[in-house]
Amino acid sequence: MKIFSAVLALFFLTTSPALSATVFDLSGNGGWAKTYNFDQDGIGLTVSTGRQSGSSATQNSYDWLYQSNHNGIGMYSYGNGKNKEIDGKNADELVQFAFNTAVQLVSITFGKVDSNDDFDFFFDAGSGLTEQASYIDIPGNNTYQFGSFWNGELFGIGASGNHDNFTIKRIAVDVTAIPLPAALPLYGTGLALIGFLGWRRRRKAAA
Repeated sequence: MKIFSAVLALFFLTTSPALSATVFDLSGNGGWAKTYNFDQDGIGLTVSTGRQSGSSATQNSYDWLYQSNHNGIGMYSYGNGKNKEIDGKNADELVQFAFNTAVQLVSITFGKVDSNDDFDFFFDAGSGLTEQASYIDIPGNNTYQFGSFWNGELFGIGASGNHDNFTIKRIAVDVTAIPLPAALPLYGTGLALIGFLGWRRRRKAAA
C-alpha cells in the first residue's frame, strides 16, 4: 500500500489539470433525444448513447438520452423502464462525448450521485473507444479531475452493475493539444489501481 501511495503521489504531482478550461453545461429541458449537440468557445460536442461490451463500446438504436435542467444528461437503455440515469441495471450504459477537435479532458461533474457510485472510463486512441479503467470512485464534490494525459476527440463515461447510477452535468476540456506522453501507460495503470481499490472497498462493504 505504501508503494502504491507513493506511485499515486508522484503521478498526481506530475499530472495537474489545465489552468483554464472550456466548460460544457449539459443541463437543459430537452427531454428524450438520440443525441445532443453543444457548442462552447468554438468547440463542438456531440453526446450520444452507447453500451459497454467487454472493454469495447457498442450502440443500440433503441437507447435514448435524457436531458434535464437539474441533472444534465442521463440515459435509458431498452428494457430499463425509462430510467433517466446512466446505470448498469439493464445494460452497462455508456455516454459518448465526441468533439470536433482534439481536446484535453480536464474534469467531469456528475449528478444524482450516491455514496457507492463508481464510473468506467473509455478513451479512443485511434481504434475506437476502449475501456481504460473501471470502478473509479466519484469524489464527494461530484467532480472528477483528470490528469493531463487524455488528449483526443472521443471519450466515454459508463456505469456497470446494479450499484452504479448517476447523470453527467458538466464536462470541462482544454483545447491546448498536448502529445500523448511516454508515461501514458503509467497513467492507465494508476487509473486501473484506483478502480481496483474502489471495487475492493465495495466488495468488503457488501460482505
